[in-house]
Amino acid sequence: MTSEFKRLLNKVENQDISIPKDFVNSIILKLDQKDREKSKIKTLGLSFISMVSLIVSIPVIFQVIASFTQSGIYNYLSLIFSDSDVAIIYWKEILVTLVESIPTISIISLLVILAVFAWSTLKAMNEAKKVLITA
Repeated sequence: MTSEFKRLLNKVENQDISIPKDFVNSIILKLDQKDREKSKIKTLGLSFISMVSLIVSIPVIFQVIASFTQSGIYNYLSLIFSDSDVAIIYWKEILVTLVESIPTISIISLLVILAVFAWSTLKAMNEAKKVLITA
C-alpha cells in the first residue's frame, strides 16, 4: 500500500470524524491482499513467458548452429589459420566474406529470445519477492 494513502488515513483518524478503527484496518488489509494477488498474477504470467522463451530458444539455437554450418564460415576460418600468408594478403576480401556469411537473422532472433527470457525472469523474481515480503 502506498505511503500516501496511509498518510491520508492518519489525517482522517486525527480529525473529529468518527471512523471505527476496525474499518480503517480492514481497508488496509483488503488493499494489501489486492496488491499481493496482483503480484501473484504478474509472477505467474512472467514465469510463463520465461518458460516459453526458454523452450523456444532450444530450436533457435539448433537453427543458429545449422546456419553457421551452411554458411561455410568454418572454411574461411580454417583458411585464415592454415594459410596465414594468403590470409594476410587477402585480408579485406576474407573479412568481407566472413561478415557476409554470418547468419545475422538467426543470431538476432536468438538474442531477442534470450533477452525476453532474461527480462521476464528478472521481473518474475522481483514480483515473487514482493509476494514473499508482504506475506
